[in-house]
Parts: sequence; structure tokens; C-alpha cells
Amino acid sequence: MILTESDIRSLCDAMNANYVFYHRRHEAGELLISNRSTDRRFLTASVIKVPLLLVWTVLESAGDISSDEICDLADEPIVRGAGFAHQMRCKRLPFADVLLMMIATSDNYCTNAVISKIGFDRINAVFKEELGLQDTRLGRKLMSKPDMPSGKDNWTTARDLIRCYDVIQDFSTEEKKFVLDRLRACEANDLFLRDIPEITKPFYHKTGGLTNVVNEWGFTETRDLFLIVNDFKNELIVRETFGKLGRAILTELI
Repeated sequence: MILTESDIRSLCDAMNANYVFYHRRHEAGELLISNRSTDRRFLTASVIKVPLLLVWTVLESAGDISSDEICDLADEPIVRGAGFAHQMRCKRLPFADVLLMMIATSDNYCTNAVISKIGFDRINAVFKEELGLQDTRLGRKLMSKPDMPSGKDNWTTARDLIRCYDVIQDFSTEEKKFVLDRLRACEANDLFLRDIPEITKPFYHKTGGLTNVVNEWGFTETRDLFLIVNDFKNELIVRETFGKLGRAILTELI
């Protein structure tokens, strides 16, 4: 099935939500469709873990931190919601594995340990000053109570999500491998991949969801693709939309 720009807009509008959709074929043009302004702040849910992974990569390359360092998860208050690290008997493991679980199983407990290691101020400074993410913010740990007006929430914009693709492409071979190894391990397949029964080629991606948020950001070797959806009325329609878009656009993975 080939979808036109009009088809995609109709599908997205039918979600009755705030959304931004982006698709870029490498070296062949891009498409951005949204029913909100281009500088609209969208809640990220777990998609914030992508720029967080990029922050770690930059700081490790600078020699400020090391993924070989042992993280003691016992030092971090237990949270649930995603992942299984809180159930593990062994709580001491390299940050490389903590970061892997942060992406692969969207482990919130592991994510919060990474946040504690780096710190909010430094994370947000690297977002803006080193990654060029002008309006992406980490304002709270995962599973903590949000308060958007006071800045205690996690958000981004379409411009910054597009910038994340370019950041990864500009990484060194070693840096890129570190990031791709983790994004390829993401186990979530219930959004763009929900109508693709089997894939043989890699899709590097991260999903995120809250009661009013369903997001997915990802890319293949030939294209970039994300759909960020906030404030919807019917989650089933939203998920069906992800499936239709994924099936139409990611046929190269079959």
C-alpha cells in the first residue's frame, strides 16, 4: 500500500489528537505533517531515553564517564512501570548494561540510575549546548509526578527529534555503534511494527507511552520516521494508525 501525503494527513487527523509525523528518505526529501506549530512542545514519555542515550555517548567520548563503570542499582529508589531490573538479585552491573535495558525494555529503574549518574543540570546543558536540542528538557525522573507548568516534565519538539537523527549520523563509527546496538535491541513492536509480522532488517527505534501519550521514534538504513501523539481520545485508533503507517512505509524491513 502506497500512502500519499493526503492519505497520511487524513490518517493522522482521524486520531483526534495533537500530533507530529515525520518521514525522511535519506537523500530523497522529507515530509513533516502536524496539526500544531513546528515549535510545539510534546510530552516524550520514554522517547526521552533517546536523547539521554546521546548525552551519555557524548560524555563518554569526552572521558567524563564510562559505560564500563559499575552501577549499583541498590542506590536508586525502585520504580516499576517498565523493565525488570527491580526484580534482579544482582544489582551491580556495568552502565553499558544499564543503558541497554534503558532502551531494550524501557527500564525506568535503570533510566533513573543513569539520570542520577549524570544529573539533571548537566543533561539539559548537553541537550542544548552539545547536541543542539534547543527545546528538549528532562525535568523529572521516570515514574515521578509531572508538573508541566513548573518544568517538572519531559518534553521535546519536532525540530529536536529531527536533530537527533543528524547527531547520530555525525557520531564517530565507535559512537554510532554504541547507540545503534542499543536502539536495535528495543523489544517494543506494538506501534509501527504491529502490522509487520516479521522483519529481517534492523529498525533502530524507541517507543514511549503514558495515559495521554503514544510515541515512536526510529530509523532504518534508508529512512527516518517518527510519530508523536499527545492528548488523544481513543488509544485503539492511535495504535491502528501507527500500524498502518508502519506497514506502508517500512516494507523494506520484511
